[in-house]
Amino acid sequence: MAKYVGKLFCLLGFLFGLTASNTLSEGNFSQSQILIVSKSGTHKFIVDIAATAAQRQVGLMFRQKMAADQGMLFDFGEEKLISMWMKNTLISLDMLFVDKTGTILQIEHATIPMSLDPISGNAPALSVIELNAGVTKELGIFEGDQVLHDIFFQE
Repeated sequence: MAKYVGKLFCLLGFLFGLTASNTLSEGNFSQSQILIVSKSGTHKFIVDIAATAAQRQVGLMFRQKMAADQGMLFDFGEEKLISMWMKNTLISLDMLFVDKTGTILQIEHATIPMSLDPISGNAPALSVIELNAGVTKELGIFEGDQVLHDIFFQE
């Protein structure tokens, strides 16, 4: 009996490993370009799109680095109060809360890796964009600046 239980645990561990590696793979996200228009210029980023609940749950977890011109766009499909956290996120991020028109409502600078503390928006937003910590200050990106992407309705 113990022999079969051991084999069962090995099989379950193997199957869980396959599921976890597929779920956490960086390749499960489509990519797109966003432009952030600020007083300092127009800044281009290539972002992974997290449009499903499963993708939003994983986000940038377990990534050890990200290129300076890369990020992630979380598309929530409708405006609502959004709360995020940094569980299993290894790199510090700037989080941009963006409304349906593409206006940056709020920027949370240099979030703390691995923190379980909530990072909440102050107003309903359609999206959160995550960039490397410090990028927004370095490029002169501020609240009120405009993000251009297909998910945002430009008036």
